Amino acid sequence: MAQGTSRTYGDFSTNEKSSTPESSTRRDLQSTLMKFKSFFITVTLAFSYGSLQALDSAAPRAELFQNQQSTAEVIGTEVRNLQNEKLGRVKFITADLENARLVEVVISSGGFLGMGGKMTSAPPRAFTMDANRQILRLDVSKARFDAAPAFKASDKAAYSHPNRVAAVIRYFGLQPWFYLEGQTGGNNAGTVRLGTVRRTEDILNLPIKSTAGQYLGQVGSLQFDLPKGQIVHVVDETQAMGDSSSYIIQARALRYNAARNGLVLNENFKALKNEPHFKWIGGTRQSYEEERSGNRKAKAVR
Repeated sequence: MAQGTSRTYGDFSTNEKSSTPESSTRRDLQSTLMKFKSFFITVTLAFSYGSLQALDSAAPRAELFQNQQSTAEVIGTEVRNLQNEKLGRVKFITADLENARLVEVVISSGGFLGMGGKMTSAPPRAFTMDANRQILRLDVSKARFDAAPAFKASDKAAYSHPNRVAAVIRYFGLQPWFYLEGQTGGNNAGTVRLGTVRRTEDILNLPIKSTAGQYLGQVGSLQFDLPKGQIVHVVDETQAMGDSSSYIIQARALRYNAARNGLVLNENFKALKNEPHFKWIGGTRQSYEEERSGNRKAKAVR
């Protein structure tokens, strides 16, 4: 029988048996398995990195470059400057629903597999849509973009802070569209005040009720014009009420309730049914049909 020796490593002790042909074969097998495991991990990481590069070079969704967009269509879209340098990808968008305005486009750059890196915000009106490359363009140098203040996604109170938002807008060469304390003159900026600002995905599914408390459905989609920074309309989905229709509501007709966990519309359900209808075509929510407010004639989009 092979004799063993005992060795102590700090607080740990272990028994080692003398080498035998059987133990040598076992060690060789373990070594082979470890090498195979290491090779498998390396191949997996290389495949993941290659997939990310493929995502960078693949053309995003074509519907992004129509006259209206939605949150799901824009999130993840690549952003480059006019020199074709990559700045990042759209992480999320914030909106002032009651003023029908998009407030900031938040871009994620750096990091690995969606973790780490930096988030930077820019005003929607600073973007243009590159239909040839199917990406968003931002007219800013890479150095200036990298030097922009980081956006703190966790500080949701700062989303609605006028001075902070105004500083971001001016950083990219534009003027605020809302009133700031102490300012004089101005057009819309003299009367419009920045309202409650939230991420667009946080507005989706909010319940909509009448002023009398009647349930009118929930926010199914926000349709917006990104380069103009405007919310075109809100889609009210009423399936939960046994009504298979969706209705188009102007964003300025809605206001948050006191608890900020729902929206209020100054209409009852009977009046809501007279609003223009909205209908998704297919199950992908990439094409839809809507009625025009004036002549009630259906208009196919995309």
